[in-house]
Order: sequence, then C-alpha cells, then structure tokens
Amino acid sequence: MPEPAVATSDAPLAPVHPRHHSWKRILIRALLLLAVVGLIAVFYIYVLEPSMPAIEQFVKDMGPWGPVAFIAIFFVATMIFLPESIIAIAGGTLFGLWWGWVWVVVAGTITAAFTFGMVRLFLRKPINRAISRHPKLYAVEQATGHAGFKILFLLRLAPVNYSMLNYLGAVSPCRFRSFMFACLGMIPGNFSTVYMGYMAKHTSDLAKKLKENGHKLPPGDSLVHEITLYGGLVAAIIASLVVARVAVKAIHRESAKHQAALAQSGSEAAPGETS
Repeated sequence: MPEPAVATSDAPLAPVHPRHHSWKRILIRALLLLAVVGLIAVFYIYVLEPSMPAIEQFVKDMGPWGPVAFIAIFFVATMIFLPESIIAIAGGTLFGLWWGWVWVVVAGTITAAFTFGMVRLFLRKPINRAISRHPKLYAVEQATGHAGFKILFLLRLAPVNYSMLNYLGAVSPCRFRSFMFACLGMIPGNFSTVYMGYMAKHTSDLAKKLKENGHKLPPGDSLVHEITLYGGLVAAIIASLVVARVAVKAIHRESAKHQAALAQSGSEAAPGETS
C-alpha cells in the first residue's frame, strides 16, 4: 500500500506522548467512574425503571433472538460512532454481568471483523488521506504497520474510541489475523463497563427492596455480599485504569522505536543522496 502524502515528507512522525498519571489521579478517576455509576443508577431508577420490566420481558420473550437483537443494535450503533460503553452498560442491565460480558465481547468482535472487511474493500484510500492530515493518527497507523498486533492490542487496552480503532486498524498494513487477535485487548474494558450496567440495575433493585422491607436487606442477601459486589466494581475500574496507563506508555515506546528506525534508515540513505 503506498503511503499517503504528508505535509513534509522529511519531518519525523509526531510522537504519541503518554499522559503522566499518578496513583492519586487513578484513585480520583475511579471515584469519578463510581459517581458515573451512581448517576446511571439514578437515571435507571427515575427514567428507565418504569419501562424496564416491559423491556426485560420483551428480551425474555425473544428467547435466543434476544442476544441477536442486542448484537445487531451494538453493530449499528458503533458503526456510526456511538460510544461502545453505552451499549455495554445496557448489556449489563439486560443480561446480567457474565452473559452481558459475553454478548458485548461477541458483538464487538463481529463488528470489528465486518469493519475491517468493509474498509479494506471500499474505504481504505479516503480514510488514509484523512488520517495523513492528522500527524498523531498517522504516527499510530504507521507504527501499527511496523509492530502490528502489539500496537493494536495496546490500543484496545487504552481508553481509545472503539469505532475509531476499528477504522484505524483496517486502513493500516496490519493483517486480518493480527487485527482480530488484537481484539482480545477490549475484553478487560468490556468487563468494567458491563459491570457498571449490572451494578446500576442492582443498586436500583436494592433500593426498591430496602424501601419495601423497612430499610432492611431482603432475605437471602447480606452486607458481606453487597460489599463484595461494590468492592468488585471498584477493583474492576481501578484495574482498567492501571491497564490503560501501562498500555499508553507502551504505545509511546513503540511509537518512539518506530520513529528511531525511520530516522536511522534516513541517515543511512543520506550519504548516497546527491545535492
């Protein structure tokens, strides 16, 4: 594939700089995400809950077609750049933690494969031209061609838009097999977002049961169980943030290696050039 033209052919690619996070910032972000879960729970209680029984019954009545409908919604939504996390949160509310996680991963993998094929067949050249006008994206695309699976996998771990990564990977020189194996990197992030949806619904249901039982935990539940659930959510969020931090730093290192290789190849070619 010929490389798209850039503004200055001898200029080095813009490095992908990592953001310098401290543990304090990681904790703050985890607390912010927990606040988001709380807001989702409030939204669920006051906006969605009146219609959720009907939605859940509709999904249940669909039987095996319920997950198929969810996958189709995920596919359409992410193809037009709607945030994948919103659909993943919905998966947690509709299917629970584990099945929600499964269907989100399946939906993400199917969407990624279709996007790769569609872009390679019809959209590769115009997207490449657009990327060439953005130095950082162009640097990532070229580094992807250089490191293949490693860069794409790290990008899936990092907090980068899911749909953009599908298109970026598809226009890069990366092979289909490496592109698909790199999708494994989205699994940890999917778990965290599905967990958020699951806990938002759980919080709503728990609040309703507490109100019905005079602010006492319902039979079969316990304080230890609740602490475990909410503690698991905190742990999943912190783990996702730490993994994302490590991934961003690794992407920076790979980008720097690629630029160093380009600079070395350029310096080796220089003695043979004529003025």
